[in-house]
Amino acid sequence: MGKRIARHPPAGAPRPASRAARALALLAGLAAALLLLAPMLTYRFGRDQGVFACAADVLRHGGVLYRDFWDLKPPGVYYLYWLAISVFGHSMLAPRLLDLLFSLATAAAIALIGKRLLSLSLGVAAAFLFLSRYALGFDYWHTAQGDGLASLPLALAVLAALAAERRRSWPLAAASGALIGAAVVIKFTLAALLVLPLLALLLARRERWSARLLRGAAYLLGCAVVVGAVVLLVWRAGALRDMIQIIFTWNARYAAIRPAVPASSLIPYQTARFLLGGRHLILSLIGALALVGLADSLRRGAGPLRWLAPAWLAAMLLQVWAQGKYFQYHWLPALPPLGLLAAQGLSTLWRLLTQRLAPRPARAVAALAALALLAALASGYWVQFHREIRYAVGALPPAEFLTQFCDRQDYSLPADLEVAAFLRAHSPPGRPAFIWGFEPTIYFLAGLPPATRFISQQPLMAPWSPPEWRRELLRDLEDKQPDYLLVLHNDFMPWVTMRPYDSAGELVFFPELTAFIQRDYRLTAVIEDFDIWERR
Repeated sequence: MGKRIARHPPAGAPRPASRAARALALLAGLAAALLLLAPMLTYRFGRDQGVFACAADVLRHGGVLYRDFWDLKPPGVYYLYWLAISVFGHSMLAPRLLDLLFSLATAAAIALIGKRLLSLSLGVAAAFLFLSRYALGFDYWHTAQGDGLASLPLALAVLAALAAERRRSWPLAAASGALIGAAVVIKFTLAALLVLPLLALLLARRERWSARLLRGAAYLLGCAVVVGAVVLLVWRAGALRDMIQIIFTWNARYAAIRPAVPASSLIPYQTARFLLGGRHLILSLIGALALVGLADSLRRGAGPLRWLAPAWLAAMLLQVWAQGKYFQYHWLPALPPLGLLAAQGLSTLWRLLTQRLAPRPARAVAALAALALLAALASGYWVQFHREIRYAVGALPPAEFLTQFCDRQDYSLPADLEVAAFLRAHSPPGRPAFIWGFEPTIYFLAGLPPATRFISQQPLMAPWSPPEWRRELLRDLEDKQPDYLLVLHNDFMPWVTMRPYDSAGELVFFPELTAFIQRDYRLTAVIEDFDIWERR
């Protein structure tokens, strides 16, 4: 046995961080993330969140999607809301808590991906840039959406794919594919992420094609197993025909409704608006940093994994373009790769700075730039959340706080709350109600089940809807005999029904329902845009 030689780091080399220092840094990062996201917990429902929550209630009471609840999204988002309400309680806070947890977990996955692609510090920066872009770039209407919740399985899928390619492991490839499948059952277009692992297989070097094909089959099989399992569950529940009719027949006609502007002009405009627009300066700065990172990736060529973040962003942009609607929340799956590219942009600017300046001036310029970024972040944070902060500390009355959740012409949460209170006061618990209009939030707030699976008038009045759906509605109303029936005014949605009428106006074209209302109901109250009819 020779002498044991003590090894010391060379003079001037940075010492590894102690475990306590790493734990402290982790806690500080978590506290910063929670501070950034916490005001979003005060958000109330928009219409989409009301749809998902109403579906969760139907599921909680033994109903089946599509057969007992008509909506046109894949089943994943409804089950996520079911999970949130089952765990956190029957309130508008429950989905916001789930969204916060998913956002934090997505940020952690981004940090690990960034560590693998760039460095640990840049991975943490990417995670924080992702959270900043989400919190300050999207309001109550566009958060707690399926597109955003799907970012977690997508980020985990990329993380698993990195491990699968590093270890050349087909089980990890299958896990990555299964996570992509979990995202697909939330939003079908997110299958575009399968491009990433398949591209990694094509770029793999010094590996037999048989091994690559095995992993490729594992990616595809993992995705297919999850999607197939969900389809099997829907089939066993007896709702597969309904799901196909709604999602792949009715929704195909709705999806074909596109803006009149040519796609060649609309795509560049909407993409530039997403990357560089926004009401806060910090959003434009993050987008500019991402473009710098993208340019650096393209300039330096297809080195090891240098292509991953650009390809990920391209896949997510492609699925937005394929939808052709450009709703704000459609861009949410692009935020994780955007955060990674923005962190790379920071690294690129630092490298360029150190090439042109001596170390001390370079650090001074970087410090000033960091302060400017933090100032822009703080300004955007206050503008975005000053009402939420004032409400949380008791400086803003609840009634005034709620006024911000009715800033769209066809939606008013205060009205929904007032109508729900009326129904709770006058209708026995568990008795069904019916709303002729698109306000499913009321069902959730009132704790009353819908009398029919048609939670809105849209599938009954669209020109391509089958006539038997109207007959089904009338049978449901005759059978359930809801105590209260609501008719909504001023909810024009021609981009869905292709008709310039509100729900009340549409009754002219549904004489059977009009006759049913006038025969069995009497108008008993009017609350804002709601006519409330009571059963005689």
